[in-house]
Parts: sequence; structure tokens; C-alpha cells
Amino acid sequence: MRIDRFRTVWGIEPGANLDNWAKWFPELKVLGYSGVEVNIHALDSKREIPRLRQICDGLDFDISVLGHSSWVDYVGPRPVGLKASDHLKNYRDVLLLAEPLRPVSFNFQSGEDAWEIEESIKFYRGTLEVDTELGVSGRVYHETHRNRSMFTPYAAQQILKAVPQLRITADFSHWMVGLERLLDIGEGDRAMMEYIIPHVYHIHTRIGTTQASQCPDPMNPIFEQERLCFERLWTKVLQCRIEENPDSKIIFVPEYGPFPYHPIGSAKSHGQVADEEGKRLHGAFTQFAASHTGV
Repeated sequence: MRIDRFRTVWGIEPGANLDNWAKWFPELKVLGYSGVEVNIHALDSKREIPRLRQICDGLDFDISVLGHSSWVDYVGPRPVGLKASDHLKNYRDVLLLAEPLRPVSFNFQSGEDAWEIEESIKFYRGTLEVDTELGVSGRVYHETHRNRSMFTPYAAQQILKAVPQLRITADFSHWMVGLERLLDIGEGDRAMMEYIIPHVYHIHTRIGTTQASQCPDPMNPIFEQERLCFERLWTKVLQCRIEENPDSKIIFVPEYGPFPYHPIGSAKSHGQVADEEGKRLHGAFTQFAASHTGV
């Protein structure tokens, strides 16, 4: 199994003509990253998208695209009255916009938490049709994110039962803080997570807590139970992908963001936490994969 580590650019200003990223990306290469995950909505389509591809080509870097099916970057109040058809139009437009980047994967924050479950199911069935039309089937993953259709594991499980072909991005930190408990301690929670995990093909490895979506220092002993819970869940994801195909590839993103995700006064910056956790988990994931594939 191949484990690829991508760096989110969240919270890092690109600079004029993406010059800041152009200076920073070689440092990421040295740190062991093989690509970046970039918010497509933040880029100018005429100038910055070609420039980003040029920078990454020079480093042999892959790109994962982050997109929103509506309410881009959560600016202002959430639009009212949007249905699955509206989100599907936006979804298709984002995929087309990203084509020049030649992304290896797409991570979508999609749908709405306010929808009835039937509307979410209608939307996700539609995404699979769009994926087939545009030739990106199998490379689009929908995130377990607050504000979105899969904002709780309960909603996600219902959606996945109705749309079993759907592939998701696991950002379980949203669920832990939303449910205010560890996700695999109770019998019911374990059964629910065991149903969901086989659908995970992309991981945002941000450790959260039962009271916050981002832990300021995952290796601090005070957060040990949360850290162990996330690690158990993530290795179960790897196990599922190995069982499906021992030669498969999975991307993980240590997605630690700036304030207000990162608490004020933290001893480490969100970037330091991301890079330290990325290195630590890359070693742990690689060792796990090797021990379970014999490679």
C-alpha cells in the first residue's frame, strides 16, 4: 500500500503570483510531502490556476482540490432555499474549473445539514452521475464536515446505505466535537463507525477533542484518549483499503488550521502541529501498512 502525505495550504497566504507558495513548496518536499490540498475557490482561474500547476510540475507535486458545493468559504449568511439541483450545478462547475490543475483527488464539503435526508440522497446520487460524465469517478470524496449533509455519523450512515458507491473523506474531528464523546467507546458508536469506515478513501488526520475541533498539541498526555481513538479509527481505514486492494494508494492530510481552529496562545503554530503530526503519522501508517501487506 502506498501512503501519500499532502499538506493543506489553509492559513498560508499565497502571495502575489503565488510567489510565497513557490518558495514554501520546496520546503514541503523536503519534509516528505508529495502534494498539496488547495481550496480551488481561492484561486484566480486565468492566472493562478496555471501558475499553481506550473509550480507543482517543477516539484513533481500532486494536487488535491478542495471544493464547496455551495456557501463558498462560509462567507456571510448561508444561502436560503438551495436544493440538490442547485448544489449539483455548483458541483459540476467546480470540477470543470479544476480540470487544468489535473488533480489526483477532489475533496468536497457538500450538501447542507438542514436538508431532509432524502434531499441529501438525491444530491449524492447526482454527484455520481456528474463524476461519470466528467471522467472523475473514484477520485471525488465528500467530507464529514459540520454544516454539511454528513455533519453527523447518523446522517452519513443513512446516506451511505442509500448511496453505497459514495466515497468519503474522514474528518472525524467534526463528529467528535459534535457528539461530545469518543467515537468508538460505546457499542452503538462502534457499530456505526464500522459501517462508515469502509467508505473512507481520503483522510484529514486532524485530532480534535470532545470540546474542540482541533487539538493544539496531540502528543500532550491530557489528550491521550482522543489521540488513541483517532489512531484506532484511521488504522481501520487503512485496513479496509488494504483488504480491498493491497496495492492501493491513500492520501492523508494533517489538516490543522489557523485561528479560530487553533487556540490563541498555543505553544506551537498550526503549521508546526501539522508538520509534526504529518511526519509522525506517516511513519506509523507506513509501518502499519507494511505489517499488513508483507511489503
